[in-house]
Formats: sequence, structure tokens, C-alpha cells
Amino acid sequence: MRPNLLFLFDLRKDQQEPSVIDETVRSGAQFGGTNLWVLFFAILIASVGLNTNSTAVIIGAMLISPLMGPIVGMGYGAAVQDLGLIRMAGKNLAIFVVLSLLTSVLYFTLSPLEQPQSELMARTFPTLWDVLIAAFGGAAGMVAVTRRSYNNIVPGVAIATALMPPLCTAGFGIAHGRWDMFGGAFYLFIINSMFIGASTLAVAKLLRLPRHGELDEATRKRHRLIIALGLTVVLVPSVWMGYRLVQQEVFASAAVRVARDLEAEPNSHVLMHEVDARARTLRLIVVGRTDEAQLREQVKRRMLNDGQADVTVLVRDAGDDSLNVEKLRSELQEGVNKTLVEQVKSMDAQLKSLQQDVAKTREETQALAEKPAAKLVEAQALLEEVQAQQPLVCALTLAQGERAASASDAPQPSSVVVLDVAKNLSAHDKDSLSRWLGVRLEKTEVQLIERLDSRLLNARDKNRRKQTTCSPKS
Repeated sequence: MRPNLLFLFDLRKDQQEPSVIDETVRSGAQFGGTNLWVLFFAILIASVGLNTNSTAVIIGAMLISPLMGPIVGMGYGAAVQDLGLIRMAGKNLAIFVVLSLLTSVLYFTLSPLEQPQSELMARTFPTLWDVLIAAFGGAAGMVAVTRRSYNNIVPGVAIATALMPPLCTAGFGIAHGRWDMFGGAFYLFIINSMFIGASTLAVAKLLRLPRHGELDEATRKRHRLIIALGLTVVLVPSVWMGYRLVQQEVFASAAVRVARDLEAEPNSHVLMHEVDARARTLRLIVVGRTDEAQLREQVKRRMLNDGQADVTVLVRDAGDDSLNVEKLRSELQEGVNKTLVEQVKSMDAQLKSLQQDVAKTREETQALAEKPAAKLVEAQALLEEVQAQQPLVCALTLAQGERAASASDAPQPSSVVVLDVAKNLSAHDKDSLSRWLGVRLEKTEVQLIERLDSRLLNARDKNRRKQTTCSPKS
């Protein structure tokens, strides 16, 4: 049983002749001719893909990039003790890198698209996982080079290790003076290069490829020391970055869980939340009379129970007359996605109108009513306030009165709100709106009824399109 199992993992059964392997590696490490032209094409394709945030284009650049050839040549040369091959491959790799940077800098300088997209930003924060990808990818690449028949390993390795996109990202950083992006992207390229070469060396040693020279013991020790120190220097920062990334993810998960638990509580007035994992900050937007100090302490206790200390909790009341809307907007824009930013901007004017309408309504109803149950709210004003939070609401029907449970009990204030919507609200949004209406209607019992707007349904069927909003402000 054991011999059969070992045979399954035996790499020598389909290994190519050593002379052919040597020729293949040397050919890939060459500079000029086909490799040079393909390099220019790969650089430009990768730059365009990163600039337009196209993943498919970036993958295409990875597949045709010749950058892996010199790196494999250096690792292979170290394994077979061929100093001439190491020097040649190292020199060609340096030329490849310089040409890649110059070409990408030229492209990004001329390109009118200056905003860094997600594909660019994704290559500016290398971690330990990038080290593992480079190491395993390099090993797979060397195994592919030593096989008799071509297979799909090489394209997969090219995509996984991603040598060209980090270089182009570094070029973007130089072109726009974003030295933080340049440093992170170039460090990612160094990680990939170092560990691809190290994996190539290890696989070549494992396959016992014939040596092309003999080095004295002192030289071999010096080379081993240089390789070990280089790998250590490259590895340590990535471990630290990986640790920070894990800590941020753990904090973000705990913060989101605590915020959602608060939003789901029956007596909670929390409308939305925003998490900034890097700053360890949780922002809460509330409505109604809320003890902000008590809420902050409650959140900190729950976060501490999840193992998260040193948490900054910011609380803002969306219905407070003293609220500085511009300050709230600036705080929410920090670290928030584009969709939420646009939503906050559209709500600024609605919040100001809401504050005026609330004050006006309270003055009018105070003169008409002798008890809270008699206070009336204008349906038009309430519709505008509701649409500021839920643009899917098209129309609103409001009925206010009293509810009697029995002949002996005193009647209680009650309101029925019927919403005509373009699209059914989510359970979370419906629950949050119901709690807000209870506060807005002077803590009366609220029955919320939702129904699809028939006019919008007919229009959608006629025009064959999906209605997504009814708000005139959206």
C-alpha cells in the first residue's frame, strides 16, 4: 500500500529530460525579441485593466506576461549552481522591472482617469497570504516547467502569482505622487518574486536536477545566508500586515453584530450604523429621545464581551434640532461606500425640512388637542419624512384615532399607516420605519400596512422595466 501511495506523488515518472528543462528555463529568462514585445503589450493591457477596473483584462495581462521567466531562471540557477545563469536572469529581471515601471508611468500620466479603482487599491496592502500564494504558485510553476507535456498549470500560476499588476500599480503611484500605493504595490512584487524564486529552488533541489558547476563550501554557505536573510526581511512585514488585517476583520464583524442587535431590539431607536475598522470606530445614527452616554456604554460593554476593547462609539440623533447636518455628513463620508454617501447627501435637505415640519405640526396640533391622542399629523408632511428614509414609498394614507380593547379600559391613541410602495420593503427596513413612526406619532400604537402601487405595476409591465424608487428627491 505504501509503495503505491508514494508512486502517486512521484514527480519523476513524467519528468522531462534535464537538458530540455535547462533549455526551457534559459529561453524564458532571455531579454529581447519576443519576450520584450510581449512585455510591452502585457504592461499596457494590465495598465488599461487597472485603470478601468476590468478584472478580465487584468487576467489577460497576467497570462501573457514574461516576467516569471527571469525569476524562475534565478531560482533554477541557484539550484544547479550556475552563477552565469543567475547573473543573466537577475540583469534581465531588473531591465524588465524598469521598463514596466516606465511604461506604466507614461500611460497613467497620459490617462484622463486619475481616480484609483478597487483593482488598484487591492494591490497596495500585501499580507502573509500573498507570501503563501507566491510560494505555492512558484512551486506549481516549476513543476509544470519540468513536465514532458504542456498542461494548464502555467496559466493558472501566472494568474495566481500576479507579477504584472503590482508593477503597474506602482507605476500609478509614481505618476500621481501616491507613494503609499507605490510602496505597497512594489513590496507585493518583491514578495511574489522572492518566494517564486525560493519555491523554484526548492523544487529543483527536490527533483535533483544535475548541477552545472561546483561551488566551494564557503560560497554555498554565503549564498544560503543571503537567501535566508532576504526571505526573512521580506516575510516579516507581511506577517505584521496580515495580523493587522485579521484584527480589523474581527473588529468589523463584532461591531456589525452589536449594531444589528441594537437595531433589532424592540425599544431601540438606532436607524443605521457605520464601521471604521482601521480607526476602531462604530458610528450610530439614532432617532427620538436617546441617552447617548448610556448607549455608548452599552455598546462598549457588548464589544468588550466580544473581546474588543478600546472602541470609539459615536452617536448622532437624526431628529435633534441642534444637530449639525454638515458635521454629520462629513463623519459619515469617512470610510463609507459611494452608495451611502449619496444617500446621506440626498437626506440633508430632507432633514432640515423635517425639523421645520415637526415644529410646525406640534404648534398646530397643540392648539387643537387637549390630550396626546387628539394630536394630528398632516399626511403630506409625514410622506415627505418617510420618503427621506425610504424612497420606495410612493404614497401614504394616515388614519389617527383611538383603540378600545374593552368597554372597561380607557381608549389608547392609535394610528394606521398604509404605504403604497414600488417594491416591497425588507423586513429590517420595515421594522426600522415602524419604530420611527411610533416616535414620530407621539408614541402611539402604529399599525403599518404595505401594498404595491398598482399604477407603478402597470407602468412596469408596459415599459418592461423595474421601478426602484418613488421619491421625487431620488
